[in-house]
Amino acid sequence: MCAGMKTHTAPPRRRPSPWSLALLPAALALPLLGGALCGDTAPKNAQELVQEQACVANLEKGDLDAAETRCEICLEYNERNAECLNNLGLVWFYRGDDARARSYFIKAIRENNDFAQPRSNMGALEFKALNFKEAVKFFELAVEIDPRFAQGRYNLALSWLRIGQQQLARKEDPSEAFKNAEIHYRRIFELFPTMAKAYHDMGQIMAWRAEVVAKTEKQKREFTQDAEQYFVRCLDIDSTYAYCHMNLAHLQLATGRDDEALFHYIQCLALDQNEPTCATELKIAYARSQLASAALKKYMDQLVENPGYGQGHYGFCLALFDKQLVDMAVTECENALKLDGTICLAHYQLATHYKNVQENELAIENCRGLIRCAGESKHQSEVADCKAIVQALEVK
Repeated sequence: MCAGMKTHTAPPRRRPSPWSLALLPAALALPLLGGALCGDTAPKNAQELVQEQACVANLEKGDLDAAETRCEICLEYNERNAECLNNLGLVWFYRGDDARARSYFIKAIRENNDFAQPRSNMGALEFKALNFKEAVKFFELAVEIDPRFAQGRYNLALSWLRIGQQQLARKEDPSEAFKNAEIHYRRIFELFPTMAKAYHDMGQIMAWRAEVVAKTEKQKREFTQDAEQYFVRCLDIDSTYAYCHMNLAHLQLATGRDDEALFHYIQCLALDQNEPTCATELKIAYARSQLASAALKKYMDQLVENPGYGQGHYGFCLALFDKQLVDMAVTECENALKLDGTICLAHYQLATHYKNVQENELAIENCRGLIRCAGESKHQSEVADCKAIVQALEVK
């Protein structure tokens, strides 16, 4: 086995089911460039290696014509170079010629039966064609060759998840497929603990169990809590993962935590303004939320209609601070500044927060941000406060 191989909707009248919208797209890990071969100790001609590396570099840049030329030159030096055969297959994969890509992946495997990448790439072809059971076979072979093959392992788990989703659509029992998927996701957690998309997918499985498998309210509650923990872990790793925001918000909406759900729907739409589920369910959460005070309703209404509106995020920030939802408030003030750097008072809110929690450097940074933003004519009271904060904290 290789070890450590490197690879490059009207709103519903009842609360939505935690599972009804939880099965959402997860992306297949892309086909892989050729890497070192297990047991491949034969020396390579220096120019062969130069062309092989240039082929990889051009693939990584997306220059398929140059990659093709370099791989072909590589094969002139050595027609049995498995890495160049695999990478030439990738050129045709990205051009959409699956038959030609397949022929090169097969050639690469014939040259070295212990080459994990082309087997995984064959699986990617089957996955692309929605032949998930066939994809499983290839990904299993890739992982057998290299148990620490991250992309192959993830694609194997995802293929089992997709098989289960197909069975659900046909009203068949997906339990076995989801169980197989879980096995590999749990292995991923041990081998690759920062793979956010794996936690997202496991959250989907747990949400399905909460809705379909649970026999008692206690079991349902436990599965729902498990699902939420996976989505939270996903966001701990990657706060820009829109689907984790969406699925977490969906669970929170289903369990009556409308304020929290509103926050995550807004984060989802800030990342993907065209996501239909977040756009629809955001309005449900907003209608039930306790955050929409009369003073802030204008901002909140604008934010619901346009998640990219910076002043809306600032208004939401104030509402969250007022409700003592501090971590979410900080995120929203930061979002406001990212979207519109002229919202000077967002700096002030952040500065006073960080001063109160004794994060002095961040307090100074945001006070200086307010001073620069406001100049001499705006927000004079807040600027004076910030100047005093900077002076006091710098002395410390």
